Amino acid sequence: MVRSELAQRVQSGQRILPGLLGLALLWMLWTKAQDLDWGMVQNAFLAIPASRWLAAAIATAASFWAIGQYDVVAHRHFRTGLPEHVARNAGLAAIAVGQTTGFGPAVGAALRWRLMPGLGHGMALRLVTFVTLGFLLAWGLLAGTVAIPVLAGLGWLALPGFALGGLALAALVLRNPRLRIGGRQLDLPSLPALVQLVGLAACDLLFAGVALYLLLPPDLSLPFLPMVAAFTLALGAGMLGGTPGGVGPFELTLIALMPDLAGADAAASLIAFRAVYYAAPCLIGAGYALVAAPCMTQRAAASAPPLRGPRAEIGIAAQTPARALFVPGAEACALRTPQTLMLFLGPTRGSLAPLLPELKRAARSENRVPCLYKLTDRDAEIARARGWHVRAFAIEGVIDAQRFSLNGSPRRQLRRFLRKAESVGLVCAPITDPDWQAMTEVHRAWEAAHGRERGLTMGRFCPLYLRDKPLYGAWLDGRLVAFVSGVETRGAIALDLMRHMSDLPQGVMHALVHEMIRDAAARGLREVSLAALPHPDLPDRLAADCAGLARFKSSFAPDWRVLHIAAPNPALLALAALDIRLAILDPAPLARSAEDLWALDALVDPKRDTPVPALDEPMRHAS
Repeated sequence: MVRSELAQRVQSGQRILPGLLGLALLWMLWTKAQDLDWGMVQNAFLAIPASRWLAAAIATAASFWAIGQYDVVAHRHFRTGLPEHVARNAGLAAIAVGQTTGFGPAVGAALRWRLMPGLGHGMALRLVTFVTLGFLLAWGLLAGTVAIPVLAGLGWLALPGFALGGLALAALVLRNPRLRIGGRQLDLPSLPALVQLVGLAACDLLFAGVALYLLLPPDLSLPFLPMVAAFTLALGAGMLGGTPGGVGPFELTLIALMPDLAGADAAASLIAFRAVYYAAPCLIGAGYALVAAPCMTQRAAASAPPLRGPRAEIGIAAQTPARALFVPGAEACALRTPQTLMLFLGPTRGSLAPLLPELKRAARSENRVPCLYKLTDRDAEIARARGWHVRAFAIEGVIDAQRFSLNGSPRRQLRRFLRKAESVGLVCAPITDPDWQAMTEVHRAWEAAHGRERGLTMGRFCPLYLRDKPLYGAWLDGRLVAFVSGVETRGAIALDLMRHMSDLPQGVMHALVHEMIRDAAARGLREVSLAALPHPDLPDRLAADCAGLARFKSSFAPDWRVLHIAAPNPALLALAALDIRLAILDPAPLARSAEDLWALDALVDPKRDTPVPALDEPMRHAS
């Protein structure tokens, strides 16, 4: 209780202090304004030439074009599916009114909901949060690496400073693509979205600074770049101050950085700037919000990804955020990572070629990088012929179950391991009636020995995911000590999860995979995939990480199939490869809906009234 009350007081202080500071600065500005000759201010205001008013209005329009694009980026981030012009117009109206009234987030959310009611209140709040935080992130980068060095007379530092700051921000977002705030997960902008936001913020600040510069008295002769830099910092002070339009903090910061702006002529220019950049857009935005017909379109429903195809591994998409890609005559499954939209395993139907333009369009609509992952040689040649940059990155062990035999020297190590497993009384068989509690114990023991399980294109332990998958168990003295799972399609099965207790006799996992191969042959399946290993041409460190797994799979003497990754250019290929690796090594927590809870409880133990503690990470529905 004490902590809760303390937290509430801290939150109240965080809300009140900026407003009090803004009011104090507003009072300081008022006291300074008493020293001005307002007759001279009026004369200077009326003396501003019409040509400068027009030029400032054009610069304001350019700045607001960039402002409207913030919402376009936000709608792509949340995949609302609304037309760009609807998102842009609603964002322009909301920001124009919100920045002038001083209640930006509340007014922005209300006006967005008024103009796009089909999205609902929650989405309107998420949009305004994304736009606000995205601009502040971009403003902080530009202010810290460009504006401050320019004002300090160290303009030569701006370019390397911006480059280093941008790389640091990109690394931070790449390594930590999501935040948890108040128990909620917040997905940060992708790198493509971040680049757009920084570019739009630079355009916004530059043209807003130009609008002010054009309205200043010519005889002041202020240098342009320092003026825009000072404007950038003053605008940030105005936003943090919390007063309507930033009045008070903005002017005081600007005058502190540019003392020549303290006279009557400069005061007239600041008033003119507020008329052009704040008052006029606010009136236009409010008028548009009142008369425009609301867009009743609701958020586009996600199409379910195809989970059947020529390659068995496609079934893993059931546990990963995914979507379908459709063109006439072809379809594919695309997985989402924080940075990429990844066409997985090639087309599930038809040819790859017509899907490539659709993948680029879909990736752009989600602020993601288009990527092709785990392509066969044939599909890799199709992508390469259409200008994609292709790189071999893995080899997949494949066995013909109908022709598999333990005979021959290539499998002598396998025979040795199978004999060891048989000598200790190991029993391997398909699991037809899963004991989820026992399997959970095996999984937890495996995680204790090996660390957190991987994800994305590697299945994760969850009964909701595994309940329709082929399962094979190994028992010692009647106790389950290991199990493997597969993903199956027409005529093929692929090895997925491998879980076991610690300190097992040698040969247990060999015996389990051998049982899977035998069962596949008995059921008429042709191909058994042992999944992938790093390509021999990749760095030795990656091969060293998988040395034990490579020896294990090689004992089955499979045929090796080369797999490829592709992207539109080398830079995007490097980004996609890094992001996919990070997403595999550190997957996002699996979401749990209320329906998942009930299904999980009914599956694991129908008599339980609460979720099973060992299974806190269930299946995420593809969306």
